[in-house]
Amino acid sequence: MIKNKVISLIKNRKFKIIKKNLSPLDNNKLRVKIKTVGICASDIPRAYENGAYNYPLVMGHEISGEVFESKIKKFSYGDKVSIFPLRPCKKCLYCKKKNYNHCKNYSYYGSREDGGYAEFIDVDPWNIIKLPKKINFLDSFALEPCAVALNTIKKIFKKKPSKDDNILILGSGFIGLLISNILKIKYNNLNLSVLDRNDHKLRLAPNKFKKINIKKIDIKNFYNKFDYIIETTGNSSLISDTFNLAKNKSLIAFTGNINGKVIFSKNQINLLLRKELKIIGIWNSNYKNPAQNDWVDVIKLFEKGLKPSKLISHKIKIDKIPRYINQIFLSRNKKKKFKFLKIVATND
Repeated sequence: MIKNKVISLIKNRKFKIIKKNLSPLDNNKLRVKIKTVGICASDIPRAYENGAYNYPLVMGHEISGEVFESKIKKFSYGDKVSIFPLRPCKKCLYCKKKNYNHCKNYSYYGSREDGGYAEFIDVDPWNIIKLPKKINFLDSFALEPCAVALNTIKKIFKKKPSKDDNILILGSGFIGLLISNILKIKYNNLNLSVLDRNDHKLRLAPNKFKKINIKKIDIKNFYNKFDYIIETTGNSSLISDTFNLAKNKSLIAFTGNINGKVIFSKNQINLLLRKELKIIGIWNSNYKNPAQNDWVDVIKLFEKGLKPSKLISHKIKIDKIPRYINQIFLSRNKKKKFKFLKIVATND
């Protein structure tokens, strides 16, 4: 009997490594042997700040692996796959329009039901996307965050940005760097700046773009400078400063999970009005939507040279996940220094 090792969040701040027998596979599911799974920033509050919907929970939604068992003809043993983690109801108004990321009654692998911090996962075939054999597992785990990054770009740039447009990415975390790398592939001669407070992250942004460390340069020097602002940090103070950074009639996109209360002053709201700013929010990515399928388009970007693996700072075994989530949490709360960018767990 094959056993499945899972990293189970049994209560807030408490993980347990469990080995249990694999049950017989349901006829309407695929069994995937997980090869790589990424630790997402959203997993930290889920594990350490009572963010889980239920316990026990196997987290992890950035998943890639191989088909291990299938009773469905279109999938075979050994197929290389990634998993779209959102499970839509397929009944609501948005699902009927194939806007599945806006489903009103969705589930989600890794947050609302068990996900990828494991050796095996049983998945609805609808959520499985096949991958070309030449794509490395250390790239394919990132299909989900890459699709989010690409959706962001598509929502902002309905047409090719002009070389005169001044673009700012707030944050050189994983999503911010994916956005900058995709923009580099899609467009030439962009006037783009990446802003962060960590040199070890800024160094990974494409060298053709400007890099701003706000620990070394007063952010006020950049007020009224940008035509497009992409906020990826979720940092409340940066979010409230975006209206100052924007030119008149600029577009601001919010993509990051908010880390605390955001308060806009009267003066900031006046800026929003007087500058006639446009604000958009980005949520997840488009999948199996004929009008926009970010997942298929990301695979094409991989074939054009997009390499998320270059942004991996730590490659670990899955049983080390609790330790590294703890280190990230302590680092975020300034209790312990820990330099990282992207942590990926493997089963090899």
